[in-house]
Amino acid sequence: MTNSVSTQDILRWFGPGSRTCPTDVSAKRDNLTYELQKYLHVLGPTPKRCLEALADLGLSDPEIARYFKIPDSIVTGLRKVWQIDGVS
Repeated sequence: MTNSVSTQDILRWFGPGSRTCPTDVSAKRDNLTYELQKYLHVLGPTPKRCLEALADLGLSDPEIARYFKIPDSIVTGLRKVWQIDGVS
């Protein structure tokens, strides 16, 4: 590799999902803890709307977490912060 580019960098740029694993978390969402912000990218470009839609479909927190392969506590925390009602 040249210019200090590692294999991980190349996989991150051209691999599946292309940059689905952010190396840093922006502080744009001050109402969310760092731990919650780390998992927002998993829910897509509009994480709140995604979570609202899945909650409206009647999915529970463990079901949503299992679908996205994230901890249950993250889904529960996001629903509490964003005040998304439904089965928890």
